[in-house]
Amino acid sequence: MVMRSLLLFCLVAAAFGQPPKAALTAEQVIEKSIAATGGRQAMQKITSSYAKGIMDFPASDAHGVIEKYAKAPDKQLTITNLEGVGESRQGFDGQVAWSQDPAGAVTVLTGAALADVKRGAAFNSGLNWRDLYSKAELAGKESVGGSDSYVVKLTAASGKVTTRYYGALTFLLLRETAVYDTPQGDMVISATFSDYRDVDGIKTPFRIRQVMPVGEIIFTTTELKNNVAIDDAKFARPAGK
Repeated sequence: MVMRSLLLFCLVAAAFGQPPKAALTAEQVIEKSIAATGGRQAMQKITSSYAKGIMDFPASDAHGVIEKYAKAPDKQLTITNLEGVGESRQGFDGQVAWSQDPAGAVTVLTGAALADVKRGAAFNSGLNWRDLYSKAELAGKESVGGSDSYVVKLTAASGKVTTRYYGALTFLLLRETAVYDTPQGDMVISATFSDYRDVDGIKTPFRIRQVMPVGEIIFTTTELKNNVAIDDAKFARPAGK
């Protein structure tokens, strides 16, 4: 009995004497996320993509279709077609960011709006995060959809902060919250990612729930193709009206 108690005491003492595990840094969390998503080698093989999906607006029961063309290093075109509204486009050709409303009027984006579009158009932004943000900080843990997540705050050169939530077990990106420049002023937009599927060796979210002050949008991907041929002319600013 004495020997058993002594053994138990030694085990407890040894456990308490162990040094605590070192906490992960923001950089380590991001790098683990890159590995969990598919790894640098697999991601670097993807140089262009085309995606199509459905947009649902739960509050108004409205619907729409969205298409997105992207090409390395920084070209992007997003086309949305909303029921009862019409088609809108937003593009970036690597230099000029522009938007076109359903009436055909074209606006060239400048200042903070240009910086937002440019950062969003960076291909493989998760892979090249050091080029987009000047600082990365680990801000503890929070729950996202019932799952623990690491909170990483990324600061751009402009001073704007993007907060990302990475699953503590999967290291997949679960949520991202950022401030965007809009005609109505700065707007906080939060996107929650789910339904991850493997496409060409890369885990990709097929469902995104976006929440902003003006309402909620749910994007569901119906088609995704990587390494498709896209002419650079597709991203050029249209003549407009």
